[in-house]
Amino acid sequence: MCRFLTYSGPKALMSPLIFQASNSLVMQSKYAQKRKVPTNADGFGLGWYPTQNDPIPATFVNVDPAWSNRNLKMIAEKVETQHYFAHVRDASKGMPVSQANCHPFSCMHYLWMHNGRLDQFDKFRRQLLNQLSDRAFSLIKGNTDSEYAFALFMDKLGFAEQASLSQLEQAMEATIATIMTLRKAAGADTNAFINFAVTDGRHTVVTRFATLEGVKPASLFFGQGEIRLCQEGIDFVPHDNDDACIIICSEPPTDESDHWVKVERNHMVSAVANEQVSQRRMDLPFQADI
Repeated sequence: MCRFLTYSGPKALMSPLIFQASNSLVMQSKYAQKRKVPTNADGFGLGWYPTQNDPIPATFVNVDPAWSNRNLKMIAEKVETQHYFAHVRDASKGMPVSQANCHPFSCMHYLWMHNGRLDQFDKFRRQLLNQLSDRAFSLIKGNTDSEYAFALFMDKLGFAEQASLSQLEQAMEATIATIMTLRKAAGADTNAFINFAVTDGRHTVVTRFATLEGVKPASLFFGQGEIRLCQEGIDFVPHDNDDACIIICSEPPTDESDHWVKVERNHMVSAVANEQVSQRRMDLPFQADI
């Protein structure tokens, strides 16, 4: 499974969280601390919103390991943004390593990424495709389960030109509910790890979800505070002032464990810019109870 992070806050370079932190995202691409297999070397991706008046995010993806790509380092050290997604990929078994399968995925002003897998995807992929509108079907360029889920989400959202936080949350829950219904009908009875993340450039919604009661979901944390550069890399000082940022991440990028909130299982984290962040339980049954 992959590792990812989201940032919302004052205009800043991306390099502190991607390269400089003691547990930066690039460090997690080699030595992830909160998964059994520590390496995430099957590509990487950035998605960021320009600081000029342009609502459409830029993306940069590649199949290189994140630690070996010169262009990733250059972009992270030179491009400032107030909002970005970053992802390092560990491809699910049978999924090709290609640029089309690298996260984040984009449509209109939305970005999407996934940490996890929709296990036994081949059992219900055709049924999922049958759920999609022509517009959502045309979004799919690769063959990863994550991109299919994004297409389903866009249909649930109705390809909204503008969406409220509650609309994003409702579309996310509807997406997961449909996936579980399709999986159960197709006999895909193993666990699906569903840590989805979506943003419209202001609102961010991220899930920590496992479809079976006896399985622990993939890790997820969040924090609100200020990033300060130091000799060790960065410090993260919790507070909620105007100069704070909100970070949602698979693993805390710094060592101060009490500065990070662990997201509970089958909960959703919602953030509005860098102003507020909270988690709540999703009103969804386990797949076995559908």
